[in-house]
Amino acid sequence: MESRIKMLREKRGLIQELLVVEIGVTQQMLSKYEKDITIIKVDVLKRIAEYFNVTTDYLLGLSDMKRDLSGQIKMNETLDEYYDLIEVYRRMDGYDREMVWSIMQTVGKTAEKRKRGVGNDKSSDL
Repeated sequence: MESRIKMLREKRGLIQELLVVEIGVTQQMLSKYEKDITIIKVDVLKRIAEYFNVTTDYLLGLSDMKRDLSGQIKMNETLDEYYDLIEVYRRMDGYDREMVWSIMQTVGKTAEKRKRGVGNDKSSDL
């Protein structure tokens, strides 16, 4: 389980601080889950699986199949919605893909900070 949660998080370019906000645990607990130091609670396991659109069996290492039929349908719907963007990205060379990915990660991290209220000091707007 350790490598799968961490692998999914890193593949999305997420730092632990951002994922804990989404799944509602402390950073210390997430670290313990990723290192398989403590047993993960069922409700947390379900939230992580839902967040990454994978099965709990996949997270637990009981299956190598990431998604069941409903998860695959959800993935297909998402792909259909963003197909044009994917095609533009696919036609880029490696340098441009890396640049776009870096920009997307930066924007995503900024959005997460904004969501958490970090840097939203109203007095600085005066």
